[in-house]
Amino acid sequence: MSAVSTYAEALFGAAREKDELERVLDDLREFCRALRESEELALFFYGEQIPEREKRRAIEALTEGMSPLTTNFLKVLCDNRREEILEDVLRRYEEMVEDHLGRIEVEVVTATELSGEMQERIRERIARVLGGREVILRTSVDPEILGGAVFRFKDRLVDSSIRGRLEGLREAMLERGVV
Repeated sequence: MSAVSTYAEALFGAAREKDELERVLDDLREFCRALRESEELALFFYGEQIPEREKRRAIEALTEGMSPLTTNFLKVLCDNRREEILEDVLRRYEEMVEDHLGRIEVEVVTATELSGEMQERIRERIARVLGGREVILRTSVDPEILGGAVFRFKDRLVDSSIRGRLEGLREAMLERGVV
């Protein structure tokens, strides 16, 4: 098992036991967002020259108001000099929480903006296909797909875009020597 999975699973177990899965997830998202937005904070958190005691005090101050689980988790990462895996642990933990709560995040890319009604229809249809799971829909626009949609969830990609179909047709024609 990778270090990322080990840390994520340990955090998940502790958060589930305390019924704080979503609170810890929100805390970690907020902490990681702060690291991405502040170069100074990121250099401090990820920096190897900062004494452990100083980092622990800073984490205590930065996570004030957050779950003690979050604070302790970040301290453990620092104590073990594994700060660099924080973002990966967050992604794995997020997957575990969403799975546990029966939710799935689906990214939908379309050539034009989807109306609220169309988003809801897509969400309902995906939920039926995925056995009634709660679907969290993230939409974006990419005019280069020409039409249709591209769906991404977990490690899967479903390309039902016009561009994807044209590329598939082109490849099939090349394989058969038609072109």
